[in-house]
Amino acid sequence: MTHSLHRRGDRESLKDDFVVIGCPATGVNKKGSAPKTREYLRIAYTHGPINEGDMKTGNIYNTTIDDILARVTDGTIVQVTYDSREKVVALLKELKEKRPGISITVSGVTDIVQEMMYEAGLGRIHTVEYSMGTWGKTERLPEYDVLKITTMCGHAMIANDLVGKMLRDIKKGRRTVEEACLEMAKACTCGNFNLTRAAKLLREMLPYYVVNRY
Repeated sequence: MTHSLHRRGDRESLKDDFVVIGCPATGVNKKGSAPKTREYLRIAYTHGPINEGDMKTGNIYNTTIDDILARVTDGTIVQVTYDSREKVVALLKELKEKRPGISITVSGVTDIVQEMMYEAGLGRIHTVEYSMGTWGKTERLPEYDVLKITTMCGHAMIANDLVGKMLRDIKKGRRTVEEACLEMAKACTCGNFNLTRAAKLLREMLPYYVVNRY
């Protein structure tokens, strides 16, 4: 799944940022996969994700987990985002035991994901997919600090200007950092947006932004 691979940031920033994707395979187990996907979502939800969703229905901040579960059909692809490796290891251990029956992909810093695989008793990663970066007129991209936030939505549903507005609102006392993160999370339909990481990034950015309060 390529849409979770383009997150910007150094190792320290990304070390507690994981997207665990559940996906049936067309021609293999897509038919009849809806109950299996629901089971995966239920299991994942018990391990305290910071976000969870389905790109066609929404995430837990713009709808409910019950609505997401109810709308799962054969072939639905779901994403669950975690803010700690301990949660993901616990999830992988339970998935190894219960085997819901769909493919699971863990997106994160590769060597950290490998360590988690060993901790969960799953051995070596058998397939790795990398982002090759952004090509073309990269001078038209927003500043890197903004990209670190917007690329947490793999479908580019969080606008660059929305990040700026959230920073201005926080500086003017109109929103808290947590409220700003929630507003951005609502725009990321699939559930890839990590609110814990976003809050940390916003706090790091705030001292560098100056606004006119009048």
